[in-house]
Amino acid sequence: MEKDKAEGGGLKRRPGKGHPFGGEARKKEKGGDHEGKETTVRTPEEKKPRRRCVCPRVPPRVRLVCCRILDNRIVEVALMLLTFYALFGDDVRLLATPRSADPIFDAFTSIALIAFGLEIILSCIGKKDYLFHLFFYLDVVSLLSLVLDLSSVDEAMYVWAEEGNSDAEGEVSQATLAGKAGSKVARMLRLIRLVRLIRVAKLYKNIGFSSAPRADEELREFDSFLEPEESIGMDDDLKEETEPSKRGETSENAAGEEFQSEVGKKLTEKTTRKIVFVVLALTLILPVLSEENLVTKFASEKSGLELVAEYATAAQRGENQDSWLRVYTHATLFYMNYHRKGGIGDLGGNPSHLAFFQLALPLYQTTMLDGRIYQDIPCMGFSSCSNSLVLPQEAAARLYLPEAVANGTLIVDDLGSIDELRLSEREVYTAYFCNATSADGAVGGTQKATDCDLDRVTQIRAVFDRRAGSRLQAGLSVTRTFIVCFILILGALLINRDENNLVLIPIERMMVKMNEIQNNPLAAANMSDDAALDSGKKAHAVHGKPLDDDDYSSPFRAVQALFSGKSKASSDSMETAMLEKTIIKIGGLLALGFGEAGAEIIAKNMKNADGGLNAMLDGKKLQAIFGFCDIRNFTDATEILKEKVMVFVNQIAEIVHGTVDQYSGCANKNIGDAFLLVWKFPEVEREGGVKEQLMDTATTNRLADMALVSFVKVIAGINKSQVLAEYRDIPELVQRLGTGWKVKMGFGLHVGWAIEGAIGSEFKIDASYLSPNVNMASRLEAATKQYGVYILISNELYDIMSPQAQLNCRQIDRATVKGSQVPLGLYTVDLDPGRLSVVGHPLAGASGALQNKSRLRQQRNLQKQKLWSSRTSISAMFETDPDIVTMREHLTKEFITTFRKGFSHYQAGEWHRAREIFVKTQFMLGVEDVPSTVLLTFMAGYDFVAPSDWMGFRELVEK
Repeated sequence: MEKDKAEGGGLKRRPGKGHPFGGEARKKEKGGDHEGKETTVRTPEEKKPRRRCVCPRVPPRVRLVCCRILDNRIVEVALMLLTFYALFGDDVRLLATPRSADPIFDAFTSIALIAFGLEIILSCIGKKDYLFHLFFYLDVVSLLSLVLDLSSVDEAMYVWAEEGNSDAEGEVSQATLAGKAGSKVARMLRLIRLVRLIRVAKLYKNIGFSSAPRADEELREFDSFLEPEESIGMDDDLKEETEPSKRGETSENAAGEEFQSEVGKKLTEKTTRKIVFVVLALTLILPVLSEENLVTKFASEKSGLELVAEYATAAQRGENQDSWLRVYTHATLFYMNYHRKGGIGDLGGNPSHLAFFQLALPLYQTTMLDGRIYQDIPCMGFSSCSNSLVLPQEAAARLYLPEAVANGTLIVDDLGSIDELRLSEREVYTAYFCNATSADGAVGGTQKATDCDLDRVTQIRAVFDRRAGSRLQAGLSVTRTFIVCFILILGALLINRDENNLVLIPIERMMVKMNEIQNNPLAAANMSDDAALDSGKKAHAVHGKPLDDDDYSSPFRAVQALFSGKSKASSDSMETAMLEKTIIKIGGLLALGFGEAGAEIIAKNMKNADGGLNAMLDGKKLQAIFGFCDIRNFTDATEILKEKVMVFVNQIAEIVHGTVDQYSGCANKNIGDAFLLVWKFPEVEREGGVKEQLMDTATTNRLADMALVSFVKVIAGINKSQVLAEYRDIPELVQRLGTGWKVKMGFGLHVGWAIEGAIGSEFKIDASYLSPNVNMASRLEAATKQYGVYILISNELYDIMSPQAQLNCRQIDRATVKGSQVPLGLYTVDLDPGRLSVVGHPLAGASGALQNKSRLRQQRNLQKQKLWSSRTSISAMFETDPDIVTMREHLTKEFITTFRKGFSHYQAGEWHRAREIFVKTQFMLGVEDVPSTVLLTFMAGYDFVAPSDWMGFRELVEK
């Protein structure tokens, strides 16, 4: 006790009073008596978080007894049978038995209520984490739903629904829809009963338990109510026998042969839980297997009866009584003939037919012959009056009895009384007519009963036999229940078994191999199949810390026992085993093929998870901006640099790709000395999951401005890059290309549609774009050589730029390029990159540092978000970006204005005036303006006289 006081903070524990749910310590029994028990107290560091105590005042032995009762085989079988009764009993009652058998089913329902109620009570006492748990509430709802299966409660709900709908509160025009209300009640009851499907999971749990070894079952009984590391009279030898580490088995063998990894266990629990709830949810909302979808319902039952009542009211008016009586008789005969069994209404698939009818007035001037009732005289010219009513002969005869008007009569011969039908098998329609009770027998007002005094209102009824519909509902309910049970049990069995035996354990072994190859690729060449299997048993360790148990899924823990045991996935015939061997062989071949120098390459590529490929898909049409850029003098550079030309191209690509990516573009193709860049317009998801591109003015303006600015920044980056500046000092290049040579590129920008998709075959594919618009960007880039500019922009892209960006562009021609007959306005941005100093490009060399990739990616993402912000003006960079300002500081407003004036005369065919202006602009900036020279040369070919067919554009003969 002193030890308890010292270690437990002064809290004493009286012998025989402590228990695992409320005590601080664990007792270890040494002998059969309670005296002399040694008590140890766990320190706060050793204490594990405790779960909520379910019944702290109930002795643990009582809880153990409750668990054993619930796990008893006889109890399990009894609960299993009652579960099947709860699922199908009421449907079988409606499907195959008469009303006289209802008391027998009520007795079974009462037994099920008592059994399930006791099960819930015992579970609350004996099962840990059950009370106030999700499955506790589901069990309670399932139990309460059984009360609705009692015939007295069932009929009371139908009566309540009928009375609720019959209360017209003085408005006689509101008729009863008791039968339809009863149908709604029946559907509601069936939906509520489907909650009982959660009991199938309990059956599955019991199956799992029954397959576990006896020693594991004993441990499970204790674990259901004891804290970890605590026991009550539990033999230590039993624990040693059931713990693999104490039987001499290593954790490796246990993981591979008997136990799942923590990741596998968690995945199994989640999968099983999802199946239960998804199936349950789908079952509650299943719209397909419902009567409404399989049969056609008409409104003529109600409207036709109301019409008969209106004619009966009119037939008692003082005027034209004979005519209205004939009309009333005809309407009554037609109503019964239409809705009788085998009548016209049956052709539409209506499962209900007229079985009982109460006449408003006796039939007028009719003749009955062999079950056919004829109207003797024509009724006001109605052509359908000649149709006869066909009924069983006895039923036809009853229509002439006074009871047919006072109490109604059956019009079918398969029923002795309407009471033989269950309330759920009836569909009752009522209507009201105004009965003549005055001295003269006349009824005032119209034929509507709403104009009648309340004391004269009389009710007539039509009762429809809907046994076929009721049986259809019961059959559909049985079908739904079977489908859900099948999916639930079969799905859980198959998924758990396959995930463990065919997926999880083999994948864990493969991950071990992959990690070993990543860490030491050369070791793959020496791996053997035995080493692969042995190392696969350690796969559970590669996932790090084990996952915590989810209390929410505690009822599914027993499911794991069903699939525990030795895995069969190691069989040589299994595809997973073959894949494991293939991985080892591929790793060995890679190690042999690349050697030691390629080990790092192998490791980096294996760590890259983006290896899945399903590229042969249909193309997708979209709108995008296409940019094409080309490295000048690339042939000469290739001949001189030779092997180093790859480094040269990659250094340029790093600047091009990095800058374009920063401005929401992406690199698509690297074609030696050229690059294809794409700016796709962003997509949004509309209703129905349909995606479409945003083509509003704000979006197109911003993206077009970013495409233009990105190319301008690429030009700046190339000229500022110290890495590329080193090539200027290579003697061979200087000798071949002349003094002052530097890396130059041409750029073309166009916008339009294209087909995005995979191009190639199973041997080689490229994800690219097919469109004449892509070729147009290439043509524009090629034309930059003719005009001596860095960038050429089509008028289609110019038109979607922001007005501020357009001010920085200069139209230098209008022409048709090779391969197109549509004239394009050609625009450029005047730049002088020679004004920039070499300071190094911020992206140069940065991508090679793996440790900085994440940080750089975050910076790029932040930059992209900032550029898309409405507070950021892309076009303002022409005035704020230092590089752009420097490259354009040589421009003057006078030059731009003068050239635009000259170009206006050029397009208008006034070439003599254009010549005067272009001669001024040719050297206005101190250096030659090549576009002015090009236009002067072109006009000189025509002696500066525009041709008679001049349309304001010319043809570019060069590609």
